[in-house]
Amino acid sequence: MSRFQARRLLLGCSAGEVVLLAEPEAGTATAQLLVAQSVAPASAALADVSAALCGALQTLKTARPEAFASVADARSPARSPARLLVVTLDDSLARSFVVTPPRGAQGLRELRATAAARFAALYGESADDCLLVGDWHATSPFIVCALPRPLHQALDELAQAHSWRLASLAPALIRVGNRLCTAIPADGWLLVGFGLTLTLLNTCHDRVVATRSLRLPCAPDLATLETLVGQERLRSPGSGESARGQSLLWAGAADWLPEPTTIAGLESRTMPLSGVVSPAATGSAAAQLALAGRRP
Repeated sequence: MSRFQARRLLLGCSAGEVVLLAEPEAGTATAQLLVAQSVAPASAALADVSAALCGALQTLKTARPEAFASVADARSPARSPARLLVVTLDDSLARSFVVTPPRGAQGLRELRATAAARFAALYGESADDCLLVGDWHATSPFIVCALPRPLHQALDELAQAHSWRLASLAPALIRVGNRLCTAIPADGWLLVGFGLTLTLLNTCHDRVVATRSLRLPCAPDLATLETLVGQERLRSPGSGESARGQSLLWAGAADWLPEPTTIAGLESRTMPLSGVVSPAATGSAAAQLALAGRRP
């Protein structure tokens, strides 16, 4: 019997589960489930969730080779290319924020220092324990993602332990934003939903101005989503401007993503991610996050 051929492995991490899938060479084929492991953090605090995830990743790191034998390449190991590990994190596992570069910023070092200072101002702690990754720009605002260093190290060690290459690591907001970049409103919001995490990215005149992630207590109804949008409009830097021309783009895989074409007085549309199916089919938000890493 021929083995399942896969060059890319898709890892989805939520606050409650880690799911590893094998993406088949044929883009239309169904991804194969390799591992689904529950995570039980001591609390909802980011440090506790990160520590619990590191423990789950340690279990995957020490898994025996036969656990992944079904995706082994039929060719000899010497001729087999390294498998690519694509990781998508729930937005609650990273802190994403917008940085405005100082006037006349010179070089990446100054931009990183500005991002670290912005992190400290927002969260009241040093950024030393985080890996800061950004779409660095010297003249316009950009998004920076702060990932706990222990979690990044655990992911890197997992890849090395199985001779995989950590090809991509991104929170859901960045993964979705990169896939739908041409559809994001120039004035308005991109709202990304996976599981019970909702992340809002505000744009104004085709520039990012703010981002915020919310952990919802339960699946929200339309009234709750309208209230959230209304609150974000009051928070946004452009709240005093006319809403004319502003719109909402909902994306992700949560089953509560809205369908109405108007929400809170703004034009609204929903774009479920291609290849990311309903919770009933995948079983969890972590699986949906993993599938978000599939090739478009």
